[in-house]
Amino acid sequence: MTGLVHGRLDEQTGMITDESAIGDVEAVMPARRGLALGLQQALVSNAWLDPIFVASVGGFSAGLATNLVTATFLAAGVVTVVQSTRLVRLPVVQGPSSAFSPLAIGYYKAGTIASASLGLLIGAGLVFLAAIAGQFARLRRLLSPAVSGTIITLVGIALAGFTFQEFFGGPGMPTFGTLPSLLIACMTTAFVLTCTALGGRLRMFGFLIALILGDCAALFFGLLDFSSVGAAPWIAFPQLLPYGALQFDLGITLTMSIVFLVAVVEAMGMYEATARLTGSPLDDRRVNMGIAGEAGGSMLAALIGGFGTTAYAQNLGVVKITGVASRHVVRIAGTIFIVLAFLPKVAAALVATPASVVGGLFLPAAGTVIMTGIQLASQERGSSVKNLVAPLGLMAGLGLPAISASFKGLPPLLSEMMSHSIVVGAVVVMAAEIVLVRLPGLRERSR
Repeated sequence: MTGLVHGRLDEQTGMITDESAIGDVEAVMPARRGLALGLQQALVSNAWLDPIFVASVGGFSAGLATNLVTATFLAAGVVTVVQSTRLVRLPVVQGPSSAFSPLAIGYYKAGTIASASLGLLIGAGLVFLAAIAGQFARLRRLLSPAVSGTIITLVGIALAGFTFQEFFGGPGMPTFGTLPSLLIACMTTAFVLTCTALGGRLRMFGFLIALILGDCAALFFGLLDFSSVGAAPWIAFPQLLPYGALQFDLGITLTMSIVFLVAVVEAMGMYEATARLTGSPLDDRRVNMGIAGEAGGSMLAALIGGFGTTAYAQNLGVVKITGVASRHVVRIAGTIFIVLAFLPKVAAALVATPASVVGGLFLPAAGTVIMTGIQLASQERGSSVKNLVAPLGLMAGLGLPAISASFKGLPPLLSEMMSHSIVVGAVVVMAAEIVLVRLPGLRERSR
């Protein structure tokens, strides 16, 4: 059976029989189990958690916040279904890249969110054309384990800030840092880890079990509030151009285009890491098709007020912890996203999940993402010079944004880019790969 790594999967029951096993990408679960696993992927998903975080921090109005969640559900759902069945055909779930979060917050507060939507539309359109022309196969050549591992590690580190903000109860919330919030978060994480350690069906459904038990704990402490659910309509449709008419701004367009390209590089790293983890073949055609699908979904998201939707790192952590790698389960999760896009009342119930439960769920997943990235980035490459590629990218991604405010007189675009660790790290690690590995290799072969 293809797609097994380091262990065994029982073909009759679909259950993991070894805690280090990763299931078959082509495995088809019984209907009831597949639905439950798809629901787990949907509930432990960036498709609704990240929009809620951005809407809260950015001060979105209630109507725009609801539209942001449903729009992201729709775009992520459509692309997840198409990706898992027709395009890259890997167990990758779509959602908004964390690279967009600070931009969305800043542009909304500045009143330029309509320009950001057009910038995303243009940037995604350019990536779509490049993908259908097969150009991302060339970029893939730069995605050595050192490059993709560095990007994945930086994504995981970026997730750490979001994760711990939620873990402690949500920034600006009256429950932030309180004992009940910490107890709920610790209990939720403990549920995930316990289910993983026990293995079998508990491992498969560990995140779903932890979400339910975490919400029960929050209910016990009086931190689960469903008052907003009653006010939400049963059925609604995402709004076309919710931020008003699209407006062109060159600086914002360039920024959104570059950030979207970085998100695509992150997604390609997810493809490579997921393919290695599951033992699945991945050729250039599937990569190009996958990127075209992500760009198409992001163009849809831009028109209805959502984010750029790409393959995101948390899903890799969920696959590794649960051992469930079936792309058919991911297709079910995408279908659930689409349904939720038109059911604001159900989405409102998800929004009621306390931040501490969200943080407790994400903590082990984010930790697994970081470990996966480090394992890829630390592979021996045969020389001390080549081994510097990943460290240089990590140092730049962590160091330069921390001092970016000290550089005065930089062009606004460069200043904006330097403040994002994933952007800086991705640019530097790919430049290091070219200068330290690829160009010397070309010179040696030409002799």
